[in-house]
Amino acid sequence: MAPAGVLRQRLPQAAVAQPIVQTPSEQAPSVIMFAQRFSPCFPSLPAGRPTASRCRRLLWAALLGSFAWAIGLAAAAEGSAVAQVEVRRDGAVYTVRASAQLAAEQWVVWETLTDYERLREFVPGVTRTRVLTRNGNQLSIEQSGVFTVLFLDLPVQLRLAVVHVPQTTVLARLLPTAADASEATLRNFSGRYTLSPSRSPQRPGVRLDYDAEFELAAPLPALVGTLFGVSAVRQTMREQFAAMLREIERRQAALARAGDAG
Repeated sequence: MAPAGVLRQRLPQAAVAQPIVQTPSEQAPSVIMFAQRFSPCFPSLPAGRPTASRCRRLLWAALLGSFAWAIGLAAAAEGSAVAQVEVRRDGAVYTVRASAQLAAEQWVVWETLTDYERLREFVPGVTRTRVLTRNGNQLSIEQSGVFTVLFLDLPVQLRLAVVHVPQTTVLARLLPTAADASEATLRNFSGRYTLSPSRSPQRPGVRLDYDAEFELAAPLPALVGTLFGVSAVRQTMREQFAAMLREIERRQAALARAGDAG
């Protein structure tokens, strides 16, 4: 997957990613559990109309549960690069900004970001990625997966136009597809990865920045969007960005071990 004119070193076999396997205790609370607990607050569900105070108690419990889940994700990444993730919403448009300082070589970071056909092995929610066309540093990529927002699993199938600025920048934007527009998950999407070598001798490595803007084709349910939309999207984006960071660090560590052994 090397861009034209760029000479890359190759990772040892040990650096190939292994598929993520979650134990039941690591998986998110099920949709059924959520529905059983919150069905009284949705008049369309056959559970009768609750008192306002009961709904408030249930919603506060969900907020606290979501907060605790986010803390658990942060603790799971302890000992690795710290991901800073910010999500904002302006109407139907979500803006994501994420960054981290990595103690890794720039080419290792670049190869991980652009290892498209193995993304499913280490990025949660990605089930398939195919490079459809490649013309120098311009690619067409198809990606399938699931974007999880709280208890909603939104199926995603995207076709992206990707531009590489070797070792520095990955630009992506959503391409129109022939699929029925009513089945689309995103109305628009654009994203950018930027690699910046650290200039500090005290902190050698690479700063990785991710900026994205997207709009869902259909708005989230009113209750979910108003109370949980931004925090739920932030949680999903943090999980995916942290997974990318872990894979970069794993590959860098494997490279270091191979060097010590040699």
